[in-house]
Amino acid sequence: MGNDAVFLGPGEGRDFTVGLDNAQAKIEAAATGDSFSLIEYEASAGAPGPPLHVHRVVSELFYMLDGEVEFRADGRTQRLGKGSVAFIPPGIPHTFSNVGSGVAKWVGIFSPGRYMALVEGIGKALPADGGPPDGEKMAALFAEWDTEVVPEG
Repeated sequence: MGNDAVFLGPGEGRDFTVGLDNAQAKIEAAATGDSFSLIEYEASAGAPGPPLHVHRVVSELFYMLDGEVEFRADGRTQRLGKGSVAFIPPGIPHTFSNVGSGVAKWVGIFSPGRYMALVEGIGKALPADGGPPDGEKMAALFAEWDTEVVPEG
């Protein structure tokens, strides 16, 4: 794999959940030689994002399709809506949340691509009832992927 053309139509891809939110894997690491992965993500109104964290290796690119998401990165806060882009290189503390009154949708591109496994792992580690995550378990999961949860403040 990694040397073949890939074509997916609307709604095609592998569906998974991240807590109460929905995601669809569109292009995965194996199909790109681990160059990148791409997901389409849908967050419910008011959905919190991950804890403030920093990746040691991963770059993330977010392209907003709909809604309003607040990104915090490198000590700055920015609200992004439809058509906006956020790029977070390795080493930058960041987080995000859906601050809008409706569903927010975006495309996420991760490089290297194997990072998508962390996103899926977060979904599996979150309580099914929507309660708060276990901080120690979450920190251990992040550490497996060269990512550190950063204390707030």
